[in-house]
Amino acid sequence: MNCRSRLLCLAAGLLGCVQFAYGDWRERFIDPEDGKLDASEWLATRTGFLPVPIIITEPAVGYGGGVALAFFHGQFRGTDVDDGRGGKRRVAPSVSVVAAGGTENGTRFIGGGHLGIWKDDNIRYIGGIGYADVNMDYYGRGGELGKRPVHFDSKAFGLLQELQFRLGDSPFFAGFGYRLVDTRNRFDVSGLLPIPGIPAIDFDSRSAGVSLSLKYDTRDNIFTPNEGLDGQIEVTFNGKAWGGDDDFTRYAAFLKYYRRLSDDWVLGLRGDAKAVDGDAPFYEYPFVEMRGIKVMRYQGEKTLLGEAELRWFFTPRWALVGFGGAARTFSGFASGDSDVIYSKGLGIRYLIARKLGLQAGIDLARGPEDTAIYFQVGSAWMR
Repeated sequence: MNCRSRLLCLAAGLLGCVQFAYGDWRERFIDPEDGKLDASEWLATRTGFLPVPIIITEPAVGYGGGVALAFFHGQFRGTDVDDGRGGKRRVAPSVSVVAAGGTENGTRFIGGGHLGIWKDDNIRYIGGIGYADVNMDYYGRGGELGKRPVHFDSKAFGLLQELQFRLGDSPFFAGFGYRLVDTRNRFDVSGLLPIPGIPAIDFDSRSAGVSLSLKYDTRDNIFTPNEGLDGQIEVTFNGKAWGGDDDFTRYAAFLKYYRRLSDDWVLGLRGDAKAVDGDAPFYEYPFVEMRGIKVMRYQGEKTLLGEAELRWFFTPRWALVGFGGAARTFSGFASGDSDVIYSKGLGIRYLIARKLGLQAGIDLARGPEDTAIYFQVGSAWMR
């Protein structure tokens, strides 16, 4: 075989490899129904995983990034099962996630978790473990410290275990869980008084408790719902008996309602209430969780929140999002009650995995003090 023949054979071989790779790529990442980019088939394979770049723009910790790997387990078919009442319900796959990242202010984190959907979604498991070194500002209850927050560094280890069981063929789940947070904290109080040389305050704190919950869930999918109701009430008993330092009780309730108004419009409504009773450490007090507002910026003994979100699908794959909400904290004393806090914003979504109903996109949100960008995979209200 002369040199030219060898080159022709090599070129033909390379072309065949390119065609095979292109065909394999199209089979895994192009939806045959509409010819659009879609990760459903890739995630459906036994080795399917979703690498998710983490781009952090949270105002409380500054800009940063990281990476998460999500692995979808089991036999994913994108089908429904009988709900025992003459209808159907969607069974999502189990998902495992590992993640690590950091931000410009020195905050670092690493951890992993698993969402188990077992027995045709009759049993749900949530577990997680992680470590974080967090640098943030403490504003007090109701944001009472205002423009003079106390900076703190908290090295924290966390563990979460939860199980929920479907009650018969109903949409109700009853559950229990265990949660542990072990922290080493350092507060820089030098900014509170104009006196040089004030030493930092160092202390350790551990909270641990068991929880009881009752959940109602009729969402059409758990990732980015378009229809259904998702509600839960939960009480967590924290104390020395469970391995913690302090005795206190946390209460939490939320309700999220999704309604497809037409083929192109989806409305979402969210209500959230939290409370703490007893001798809780500073990080256990509930805080306002809305886009555009710093984490732990507004804390209180009680928090109350309402939010709405409207999605407009201008194509079957792409949607524009508008959202807004209001919240308030209460602490039983004047300076501990915040004013009503407002947040609003716009976003865009792409249906990245049609069979899962999974959308991803970007939100731009404005709160009372900050404007922030959020990169979303799944619902912004996912929890």
